[in-house]
Amino acid sequence: MAVLPSGNVMVINGPVIAAGESVSDAIDVTMGRIVRITMPADWLNVPLTFQVSSDGAFFNDLFDSSGHEVTFIVQPGVGVVVLSENSVSFGFVKFRSGTRESPVPQPAQREFAVAVLDYRVPTIEAFSIPIKLVT
Repeated sequence: MAVLPSGNVMVINGPVIAAGESVSDAIDVTMGRIVRITMPADWLNVPLTFQVSSDGAFFNDLFDSSGHEVTFIVQPGVGVVVLSENSVSFGFVKFRSGTRESPVPQPAQREFAVAVLDYRVPTIEAFSIPIKLVT
């Protein structure tokens, strides 16, 4: 899995769902938050759901505060914008093809690309100094 930096956004090649499986390997996004997911071009037309972990060892299905599984309705080969409310709880994350109740194995390997806003890289605003012009 390659990590390609671009300013304060890092692109991670992965995670990967193996052929015949419905859950991917895990990726580490503790450095920031996911802002975009690029879907595999040959993705089956099923929802995308998530498992998350704080330590990278024990994973839980991701639900919102209303008790609903966090589910993205996605299309093959598209970029999906991830709103901050959906990614602040990610530390380590796995992607699932289908839902908790209805996982769908992918017939071939599927690799995602994930853009992560890296909190460790200061933005230009961090170096701004407020000034007051006096005339």
